[in-house]
Amino acid sequence: MLVLFETPAGYAVFKLLDDNKLQETDNLYRAFETPESAGRIIKLKHFEKFTDTTEALAATTAIVEGKISKSLKALLKKHVGKDLQEQLLVADAKLGSAIKEKFSIQCLSNTAVQELMRCIRSQLDSLLSGLPKKEITAMALGLAHSLSRYKLKFSPDKVDTMIVQAVSLLDDLDKELNNYIMRCREWYGWHFPELGKIVTDNVAFARLVKIIGTRENAADSDLSDILPEEIEEKVKEAAEISMGTEISEDDIINIQNLCDQIIEITNYRAQLYDYLKARMMAMAPNLTVLVGDLVGARLISHAGSLINLAKHPASTIQILGAEKALFRALKTKKRYA
Repeated sequence: MLVLFETPAGYAVFKLLDDNKLQETDNLYRAFETPESAGRIIKLKHFEKFTDTTEALAATTAIVEGKISKSLKALLKKHVGKDLQEQLLVADAKLGSAIKEKFSIQCLSNTAVQELMRCIRSQLDSLLSGLPKKEITAMALGLAHSLSRYKLKFSPDKVDTMIVQAVSLLDDLDKELNNYIMRCREWYGWHFPELGKIVTDNVAFARLVKIIGTRENAADSDLSDILPEEIEEKVKEAAEISMGTEISEDDIINIQNLCDQIIEITNYRAQLYDYLKARMMAMAPNLTVLVGDLVGARLISHAGSLINLAKHPASTIQILGAEKALFRALKTKKRYA
């Protein structure tokens, strides 16, 4: 039997000298306790070293995806293809299937092979005598960094992270805006309580407070850019007969500063919503048309990613975001909507 073993420095092909040892899975580690005993079980047939980190990254990403890299193809043709009667032991079952399909080489991957790979790894320094441990460690570190950068840059699972973050931020902004607006209405209501009943739009209310200041200035203020003419007249009439208390200049300055925050957050929320709509149409156009951009984004957020959402059955999608209501209904044995 031949063993294909992947290292950060390259591919190693070992010859298993005693095939019966593979049957002794529970005691296999004892045969690898020392370099001498390991050498009696397994012997290096060939080691194909990577030329640089780029080749190592390409080979590793291919293995992760269960594919055969160019360097591995060349190795198998040259050193394994000649011994077609030999069985090839591989760590990854997907890679074994790809090798069998491409080269008609019988591949084996099971728990016994995994244990053998672990034992080889424990005595790798002695089995690969030409490579110092320091060099292998440095290559492993460089490859780990390169592979991490590759995954972060190209992983399709991470593309929809922007949508998840955007919709979460949108929800946070809505909560913050509600708190600020409620505080502003309550605060200014001590001075001009009638304004809150006349103007129901929150942003218009904040802009009015910003322009008017104290209610005495309402009669001389031009509110036509914010309100229709009829409502503007009602505001000015209410200001003249208001039952509110008097407030100081410092009070109105702080209230107007809060109004600035409300207007600024509202404008940013509008920009963020436009961004979210554009991202949803680019990434999940069918979902966006079907359920809308916000609902679609929240479904992706609850599922974790667009791929996870696509894999969910209809029964799971039906309760996404309503888990608390579902379990409460099951607990109380009541219907839920």
